Amino acid sequence: MAVLAALAGCGTPAPRPGAASAPATSDRDFGYDGGSVTATQTGAACELRWQGALHAGAVPRLRQALDALDRQRCERRTLVLGAVDGAVGEAITIGAMVRNRGWDTAIAPGGLCRTPCWLVFAAGAQRHMADGPTPARVVFSQIPPDADFGRQTCATELSRAQQLTLTCYLRAMLPPPTATAVYQKLLAADCRSAEAYGPQQARLIGLATGPGGSLP
Repeated sequence: MAVLAALAGCGTPAPRPGAASAPATSDRDFGYDGGSVTATQTGAACELRWQGALHAGAVPRLRQALDALDRQRCERRTLVLGAVDGAVGEAITIGAMVRNRGWDTAIAPGGLCRTPCWLVFAAGAQRHMADGPTPARVVFSQIPPDADFGRQTCATELSRAQQLTLTCYLRAMLPPPTATAVYQKLLAADCRSAEAYGPQQARLIGLATGPGGSLP
């Protein structure tokens, strides 16, 4: 339900001439089974904050949220990723929606963004990771092995179709050297270990383009 806070009526002091008023803020929730998406517009800045499971049920709700803010007059549009994890296929679908609409992406302070999460993050026109005392991190975690043939395999063994899908997606979203670097890190991940990067490392390889700035 959209909520618009407005102060009016008896007892409200009149604004001083020339005083700047705070920009109006409106919120709207797009919850789904296992996750939440909150749309916020403050003046010309539009933001989606997403936490929870990344599965097939998340896709239509993210599409609705993106569409809702695309209809507003937003000079800046940012998808902020919190505790998001789940399926790689749906991550690629949502990432394509984000890129096609020209949104920026960000990882919230203290956020741990595993492979499905950073695949969405990679789709941002600008990609921000929070610095500070609780920096965000990306984790190049393993794509789960095939349920029928990979249960006893610890190393990453992607099928030809998975390899093609991932390489095409990463090359569409990231500069070529960055796409190659993150793909190699994904292949190197196994069931026992996964490399993690903080904001500075992510910026050095081109996965992040800037700091988290004023993200709360």
